[in-house]
Amino acid sequence: MKKIEELSGCLEQDVSIVLDRYHKEKTKEHVFQVAKKSVALARQFHVDERICFEAALLHDISAIVSPLEMLEIANEYGLLLDPAEKKYPFLLHQRISVIFAKEFFNIDDEDVLSAIGCHTTLKAHPSVYDMIVFLADKIAWDQQGEPPYLAMLEKDLEISLQKACFDFIDMQWKEGRLLYPHQWIKEAYADLQEYMNHCSE
Repeated sequence: MKKIEELSGCLEQDVSIVLDRYHKEKTKEHVFQVAKKSVALARQFHVDERICFEAALLHDISAIVSPLEMLEIANEYGLLLDPAEKKYPFLLHQRISVIFAKEFFNIDDEDVLSAIGCHTTLKAHPSVYDMIVFLADKIAWDQQGEPPYLAMLEKDLEISLQKACFDFIDMQWKEGRLLYPHQWIKEAYADLQEYMNHCSE
């Protein structure tokens, strides 16, 4: 892959420039809203705002390529594909965004990369940063109006990140919104279920 372009080193500015260059105005609006929410959640849960901000800015940077190109990049990098990713290559965007974050933006912070890499599906034993970016992406969604689950998540977040993540995945599962669940979301669901059961004991 070729470099996207010469970058300034200011992540916020560079993400904006790149998304503008590839005419991804809606993606740009979305990622900056996710970044804003991620920082707010970082403050609420007393964790590093920088990590949340950087991960949020870059979580959808792979939107500059098509799902077919994502599949080609995944094969080029030797990624093992989940059956869900083979059927719906768009699901690769979280993992391709990690590659772009490393290659184009020189990101090497493992907390940032992890949060980028599971922002759609989450994963087993997620970090605080993984959960924050996962939830911020759902709260600051890329559709019109407020998400129908917003009140639920806001209430859950008064309790814990884990409860909010569990209830969101549980809702998606029970409403049949996960047409072809990725293995990572299955593992996250099971892990969070165990956590919730332990908390209720």
